[in-house]
Amino acid sequence: MKNIKRIWLALCMSLCLFALTACSGSGDAVVELEAEAVSNMQMLAENYINAFSEMTDEDLATQMAAATKSKDYTMETAFKSWESVKGDLGALVSYETATVTLGDEGYIARINAVYELRNMEMTLMVDEEFTTIQGVSFSPDYTTGEKMAKAGMNTLMGMGVVFVVLIFISWVIGMFKYISVFEAKMKAKNAPAPAPAPAAAPAPVAAPVVEEEEYVDDTELISVIAAAIAASEGKTSANGLVVRSIKRVSNRSWK
Repeated sequence: MKNIKRIWLALCMSLCLFALTACSGSGDAVVELEAEAVSNMQMLAENYINAFSEMTDEDLATQMAAATKSKDYTMETAFKSWESVKGDLGALVSYETATVTLGDEGYIARINAVYELRNMEMTLMVDEEFTTIQGVSFSPDYTTGEKMAKAGMNTLMGMGVVFVVLIFISWVIGMFKYISVFEAKMKAKNAPAPAPAPAAAPAPVAAPVVEEEEYVDDTELISVIAAAIAASEGKTSANGLVVRSIKRVSNRSWK
């Protein structure tokens, strides 16, 4: 069954390329060219919608990888767009004849298709020379409730991301105080050890108070005292007596 689908997909793609080549070589009158262009665009639209609808997940991954490898960004975008909506469609039931218009950059074919779960409109854009596919897009027909639900989900996701980022920024700012404490600890750890404080000098010892003796330089007084002492001892002369000092005595009571 998978091989049959792959063969059908390859045949559809080959038919599309053949139709583009045939249209590019046409040189008939303007009226015939427009009619042929409309017919070819309708056929291309039908072939593309059949080809996309018949793709399995494996075929889609293969085609997407091939488009990425060949740098065909238009088809790569188309495959990614189909991957995002195919789960909302289901199996293809029927489709209408495509409506073809001429745009600024080429022909545009819009085809409405009916699927099991909902309707969808596919838009196919080709240049005027029918040599390049310029875009393929899919627009499922969602209900108003589904659109509101998706819009609300997108809003919640956006707000959630914003709040998560704000909380993370607040947490980082709150960590600044711990960073400063950590830096202070590291500086204190790496700082050289302080030199020991010099020993305190001993307190100066007060010099003992020496009572100054009162010296009286009075030769006459000394002579009198010496004579009195000699007389008290029964000596007739004060020779041999030496008065070294004279001190005043506070107690004046003589015995």
